[in-house]
Amino acid sequence: MMPKNVYHWILLAATIGTACTEQPASDQLASDEPAYLEAVSYRDVRIVDDFWGPKIHRSRVNGLRSVFAEAESSLANFAIAAGMRQGEHNQMMASDSDVYKIIQGVAHALHHESDAELEAFTDQLIDTIAAAQLPDGYLFTPHIAGDRTKRWTDINRDHELYCAGHLFEAAVAYYEVTGKRKLLDVAIRFADHIDSIFGPGKRQEVPGHQEIELALYALYQTTQNEKYLRLATFFLDERGNPARVDTVPPAVDPYANTPLRWRHPFYRQDHLPVDRQYHARGHGVRAVYMYSAMADVEMETQSGRYLPALDSLWSDIVTKKMYVTAGIGTHEFRDEGFGSPYKLPNASAYSETCSGIGFTLWSNRMGLLLGQSKYADLVEYLLYNATISSVSMEGDRFFYRNLLESDGAYQRRPWFNPACCPSNMVRFLPAIGSLVYAKDEQGIYVNQFIGNEANVLVKDQPVSLRMESQFPWEGNVSLYVNPKEAAFFELRIRIPGWSRGNFLPGSNLYAYADTLANDQIFPSIVLNGAPLKDPIYTNGYLLIQRTWQPGDRISLSFPMEARPVVGHPEIEDTGGKVALVRGPLVYCMEEVDNPEYFQDRDRYQIHYKKLENGFESNLLEGVVAITARATNAKNEYLDLTYVPYHRWANRANGKMQVWARSE
Repeated sequence: MMPKNVYHWILLAATIGTACTEQPASDQLASDEPAYLEAVSYRDVRIVDDFWGPKIHRSRVNGLRSVFAEAESSLANFAIAAGMRQGEHNQMMASDSDVYKIIQGVAHALHHESDAELEAFTDQLIDTIAAAQLPDGYLFTPHIAGDRTKRWTDINRDHELYCAGHLFEAAVAYYEVTGKRKLLDVAIRFADHIDSIFGPGKRQEVPGHQEIELALYALYQTTQNEKYLRLATFFLDERGNPARVDTVPPAVDPYANTPLRWRHPFYRQDHLPVDRQYHARGHGVRAVYMYSAMADVEMETQSGRYLPALDSLWSDIVTKKMYVTAGIGTHEFRDEGFGSPYKLPNASAYSETCSGIGFTLWSNRMGLLLGQSKYADLVEYLLYNATISSVSMEGDRFFYRNLLESDGAYQRRPWFNPACCPSNMVRFLPAIGSLVYAKDEQGIYVNQFIGNEANVLVKDQPVSLRMESQFPWEGNVSLYVNPKEAAFFELRIRIPGWSRGNFLPGSNLYAYADTLANDQIFPSIVLNGAPLKDPIYTNGYLLIQRTWQPGDRISLSFPMEARPVVGHPEIEDTGGKVALVRGPLVYCMEEVDNPEYFQDRDRYQIHYKKLENGFESNLLEGVVAITARATNAKNEYLDLTYVPYHRWANRANGKMQVWARSE
């Protein structure tokens, strides 16, 4: 553990540097002391949730089979590389990664439900992948099936290391769930080959697209081979090396007169050493994958070296560069990245699905590092809005971008080129159990209210947990705590910012437009049938310290009121408008429900002081809808129907909007 106050000195020292060194995004970062919590893996959590359970099931039955079928050409590339069939590689350079992500999705899905057909197909695919690997460990089908002299000649564009990273993650997951290590052995051989080429005293370069860094850490955790941790750290610390990169002062427009954007250091976060980057810049997916890897290495080393940058980067995003749905990426610079502060256009939002997934995983890691509930608050918004909006209700069609306003032309599709988002979603959904709990030496943290059954080792004693949740439609949650025998430990339960009157703690980018009393938003808390006496709150968590008995039950009831939200005054696209939210859900209007309004919506204003909501069992397979009244200059009114944002575009094509002109 880092000595007390050392982190504060690191933060101070990090603000002193050359003219190219950025300044932290917040002057209050040092208030968050490291916590270094331990994650509870999805492998110890079985989802039995009425909301998430069907989505995970459909992702296995429909989603995985759909993306496997759509990836047929990418699958064939491995057979061509192995000499099993004739042909030429005819996909994008990153197509191997889609196959690996789908395999990882299979592993995560098999944790929940057995699927002999899917597992047998995947085993056969792994055989083909192993056959395609060259004797020295190299495995990248574009160059194996094509011109082998191009190996490692352009790691900025070729995605060799990016694909390797997704291979490592898939191999670890498949081994952990099934116990089969053929793909793991393939990954180890490739990792050893990469380690023989890159590193101090070897080739000192970094990939154009981050991913291998966090994947090497996962491989290190499984194998306990420290050279993988060292290589992950090298790829992080080599980025922005002034001996290799011509750094550009942050004030310079990152893409001015740069048609080949991928060549620019800003685009790939190569403009400064990573521990000196305090503002989120460049490609969103590359960034959050890199930040996740920084958090992983920090969790392992507990040095505090990356913490000031990580704190500042997260603060920069949530206070200046994030949509109300928690999506990131604006397309301002004609890319998939972060734009200027407060530049958050609704109709041209990028908010790529992959960046939402990466932002979720990074924010969860931040919560583990710092033990603050605001990170889990953001994970909740991401789960119920920016990420799940990508996938159709049937689980087999996807968004690449997640707009906040649509003219009706934009619809989900089964596949894209590149296909990163569909393959990412099918691996992400069945692994959300890793977001529910964390632990430390004192006890358990409850971060997400997703129905589940879990087993957690606390102070060397097994504790079984069972959560029953009505989220996101109603706020009733019951947690049954069953230690093997009576035991004293702490239980910390997150009290979301939205139930404390703060849309997102640590950010003023969005705020509630109304004011509600505490008894209208704060949860009731009952322990074994009686109200909890003298509750203690710390860092956004309810803290319960007691000797737990088998069968103990704690119940919370979070009031979920439909509420209006306004954007920061500097966000041009939200000026004079409101968005409606309820609990963790952001809502939108669709033309199919409100045809008259969308015929001439500029004439109407939303009145948000009296909102009604109720469960509609026949609407979108059952949702809580919000009703708001709109009027025009002639005092004519319409009653408008709002539905959860994540359910839009599941019916007839039509217009959609999140933000509407208000009174």
